Amino acid sequence: MLEWTRREYETVLRAGPGNGHGEDEMALTYNRHYGELPLAMIAHQWATVLRLRDERRIDDTVPRQVQAHLDIEEVRLNGHESAG
Repeated sequence: MLEWTRREYETVLRAGPGNGHGEDEMALTYNRHYGELPLAMIAHQWATVLRLRDERRIDDTVPRQVQAHLDIEEVRLNGHESAG
């Protein structure tokens, strides 16, 4: 994820105003990527919890507890996107 973020940031910097991309467009690109990263992390966390449950390394109650937390975080992030 760190490497992907670095590459995306460098791409945005290279596509500066001198390359046909205005500052507004750069800001929109950055905001879109900034919002996608936390949501991708939530999806990865959920997939990990399900894998651990399927491997019987955690109890069936753990995914329900984690899901509640991840749902709250996803709503918070999506609310932030619509407000921005």
